Amino acid sequence: MRRSVRTLLGIAAASTVLAVGVPAFASSASASTQGTARKVLLEDDFWGYNYSKYFHGSPAKAKGHVYEENDGSFHVEGKLYDKNSPNWLCGYVQVKFENEDGDESTYWAKKCGSSGYRYFHFYEDDVDNIQVRVCYYDNNHGTKKYCGRWDYIYEADEQ
Repeated sequence: MRRSVRTLLGIAAASTVLAVGVPAFASSASASTQGTARKVLLEDDFWGYNYSKYFHGSPAKAKGHVYEENDGSFHVEGKLYDKNSPNWLCGYVQVKFENEDGDESTYWAKKCGSSGYRYFHFYEDDVDNIQVRVCYYDNNHGTKKYCGRWDYIYEADEQ
């Protein structure tokens, strides 16, 4: 989901809570977050497609979802597609986890060839935001090329 859609859903949920009553919400909210009161509780928040820049009329792309386990670890999983690129160029997805201190961990997956997709799954604890971007990877030079923009797929609730 895009950030603006999440914001609208959050406003709608807050309005509903005010209509129903704050005391009923307070007890259920503290029970459902189980020690992660600062984080937004996610239930399969889908993201994508995210695209690389075009190479000969076709981008690499990725989609997936992000979720939080009960132990507080955040998971990003998805599928990476590479269509119509030469053998030396592969689809490439990067997932960046960042904590509140600004420390980053970046993971990647690569898919070469136009048939099918590559499944990926990464996770981290103590996450404040998660970003994804899709590129092509040049096997001949060992470099990323034609990268799309970084897109936030999760941000901690500001309090």
